[in-house]
This record gives sequence, C-alpha cells and structure tokens, in this order.
Amino acid sequence: MVKEKIDEVIEISDLILFVVDGRSELTSLDFEFAEILRKSGKKIILVVNKMEGRIDSEIHLSPFTVLGLGEPFPISAIHKQNITELIEKILSLIPNVEIEKEEKLIKFAFIGRPNSGKSSLVNALIGKYRNIVSEIPGTTRDTVDIIWEFNGKKYMILDTPGLRRPSRIEEELEELSVRKTLNTIKRLDVAIMVIDLSVGIREQEKRILHYIEDKGKSCLIVFNKTDLFPSLKERREFEKIVPSLISPFDYFPFIFTSALTGYNVKKIIPWVDKLYELSHMRIPTSQINVAIQEALSRVSFSKKGKSLKIYYATQVETAPPKIVFFVNEPEIMNKNVQKYFEKFIRNYFSWTGTPIKIEVRKRE
Repeated sequence: MVKEKIDEVIEISDLILFVVDGRSELTSLDFEFAEILRKSGKKIILVVNKMEGRIDSEIHLSPFTVLGLGEPFPISAIHKQNITELIEKILSLIPNVEIEKEEKLIKFAFIGRPNSGKSSLVNALIGKYRNIVSEIPGTTRDTVDIIWEFNGKKYMILDTPGLRRPSRIEEELEELSVRKTLNTIKRLDVAIMVIDLSVGIREQEKRILHYIEDKGKSCLIVFNKTDLFPSLKERREFEKIVPSLISPFDYFPFIFTSALTGYNVKKIIPWVDKLYELSHMRIPTSQINVAIQEALSRVSFSKKGKSLKIYYATQVETAPPKIVFFVNEPEIMNKNVQKYFEKFIRNYFSWTGTPIKIEVRKRE
C-alpha cells in the first residue's frame, strides 16, 4: 500500500524534491527511492539537507552523485541557507500554467477519535488508498486535502488526524494533530463526525460536537463499523436512543456505516450536499416572522412584569444562518428563550444539521 501511495504521488507531480541527510551515509532506502524516481521520468531535484558550513563544498556533495539523480543541491533548512536559490531552481523547472479562477468546492472532513475509521471511510468513498490505513490508532498523522469529483460536482475532502483533548497530550506530534484538526474544522463546510460503534459516544465526542457547533459548521454524525453489529434489531434499538445520547446536538442527523463492507457509504455525499444547501438557505423575512408569531402564540415570556415583544426578525447571514430579533426588552431573551426560538424555527423550516445563530437587539 505504501508503494501504491508513492506511485500515486509521483504520477501527479510535475517536479519532485528528493531530500537526503547530508550528515549521514546513504541508506538502502535512499537507493531504493532513487531507483523509483529515475524510472519515473519526472524532473528531480536531489536536495542535500544539513549542509550548514558546507554549502560550497563539492567534496561533501560528491558521495550523493551515486544516486544518479543529477547534481546535488545543498541546503540547510534549519539555518535557512540556500533556500532562496532552491526556490528559484524550483520555479525554473515547473511548467508555466494559467491559474484558473478558483472553483467553489464543498469542503468536508471526517472528524473523530484515532482508529474510528476516518481514513477507511475516505478510501471507501473515493475508491483509492489516499491515506495509509492500519489498525494502530493514530497512524494517519497528516491533514491531506483531496480534490474529488463525483456526479459532475467537485468536493474537497480534508482528512484529519484524530482529535484528543489538548490538556492530555504530552507529545509534540499529538499537539500538532490537535491543532490541525481544529484548524480543519474552521475551514470546512460540513463536518462528518465519525464514531466507532464498538466504542460508543464518549465525552470527547461531545467536546468535538460542541466545537463544531461553536464554529457554526453543519454536521453529519456517522456511526461506523456496523459490520461488528450485524443484527438489524440491535441497530434499530440503538437508533432509538441516539438522540438522547448526542443531546443537545440531536439536530445533527446521523447514519450507520461500515467502511469495511461499504454499507451506507454512498449516503454520505447526498447528506453533505443537503447540509451544505441548508446552511446556505435564506428564509424571507415575512416567513420568519410568521413562524415567530406562531411560536409566541404557544408560549409567552416575561420578566419583572414586562412581557416580551418581538417587533420583527430577519435573517442577516448564512453558513451558519444568523437571525436578528428586534425586541422591546433584550434581557428577557436569555439563552433559554433563544434556544426555544432556535428549536422552533429549526423544526418549522426543517433546518436540520446546521447551527442557527440568534442575535437580540433592542428596537429604539
């Protein structure tokens, strides 16, 4: 699988930088990679790193010529020596291409704990081993952006490392993984929260969902590894209690999948499309106010003898939807009251899967 990954990267590259350690002897792996690169026919720059103090020393560069990849190019990454020259060399070798106008891609990512099946779902979805998958938790370290076309529409899949609590992470590599995951959530349009069905929902999943909601992102919850629970009866019983398990995020839709067998994987993209559309949906002001009046007809709110009056409300933003309420007494519309209207509006317009932000202003 590693060989397939290397071949795929070589195939899509116009120029390859092969980096070797200038302070160490060449290894059998160096020669193996060099042979693969020579056979590829691609443009290669042999970059010899850690050459601080030796940038102009041909004697120290000559051992690397045996790789047969052309003249070695010395740099020192840590001391930033010869980096500008390397960039100039790269620019001189890459083909001139016209930069096309950026397309609007729907960006989504699989978010979850290590070994929940995120990379396996990506592989099952696109049919290629874009990410190297193993049974050891946390082996997918990097965030890899994948441009993928399906049914004539282009998507960007942001695959992430597993998210853990930053306060519990001791190793620098894990801290980097957390930052990458949190940054990915900020960039995406739709989050796909992957939960290992054999493990279940833990407090960490709730924290992830809270972060997704806080950033105003749409979300689909995927319970993966249903192949471990082949009984349809068991699955249906579990499905009944899911809303209570994921509350207060029960407005996020959920499905059951198996990356191993491909079960329900084909339902992911239709959900991504739907959630993207819902997060960008704009409701006319007149319709919003009809819904609010109906909500007020069912429950009244007051504080210190004053009743809440909502003069009107209007949607001012999308992705996430944001509705501004103009009222007589803003303090009456506390978080609980706002939650009531948020839930009512969500149900009224079938606005599932996306957070709805509410802002309250006093009408002067």
